[in-house]
Amino acid sequence: MFLLVMAAHAVSLRIYPVRIVLSPKEPVQTMRIQNSSGDSARIQVRVFAWRQAGGKDVFEETRDVLANPGLFEIAAQGEQIARFGLRTTPGTIEKSYRVFLEEVPGSRPTRPGEVRTLLRISVPIFVPAPHALGRLTWQAWATGPRKMTLAISNQGTAHVQINRLALARRDGTKLGADDMSVYLLPGASQQIQLDIDAPVRVGEALKLNAVTDQANLSADLVSEAGPREARRP
Repeated sequence: MFLLVMAAHAVSLRIYPVRIVLSPKEPVQTMRIQNSSGDSARIQVRVFAWRQAGGKDVFEETRDVLANPGLFEIAAQGEQIARFGLRTTPGTIEKSYRVFLEEVPGSRPTRPGEVRTLLRISVPIFVPAPHALGRLTWQAWATGPRKMTLAISNQGTAHVQINRLALARRDGTKLGADDMSVYLLPGASQQIQLDIDAPVRVGEALKLNAVTDQANLSADLVSEAGPREARRP
């Protein structure tokens, strides 16, 4: 797990870990929150059930995961430990949640002339299902002379985090690549725009390489005229 550093004007928080996994064997996990700034802040902690629909994140209230404390004051250069407890059982598909750490308005004085942006951090929580795996399917089509759309669907039972995509012609000629941090939850689909160096013809054979949190993946694709749903009569 990596260290996450987020800052909003005077307040800067360091958080570890940046992903939490809860299970019946490990139903409680902790998060370390460090305030590396010179200002104190009051932070509210809330957990929401997380799903994806239409390429967007959807958050709903839940009691499946309990956060303690739900509200705390963190001093300048101070540290706080938050605990997250599992209150549900695993299903046949991985369960997904998001914990939000939000600065409470008015928790620190405003300096003359300062425009205040309140700190808001989001970290995923996963409850794995037995033997769950992500399984990605791909489509690709040109949306301009120098742009490709990659439609990605997760037909598996666990999330996949995509960290990098690289597209090339089948002969190995590189077309474009981009680093990212995109989560695809089970059953979700998303479209990603990728800038490319040269036009791609409809029907052209392509090679896609993806770096994910599960493995490095490779897929042979054929450039299509557009999304398949749009071509149905």
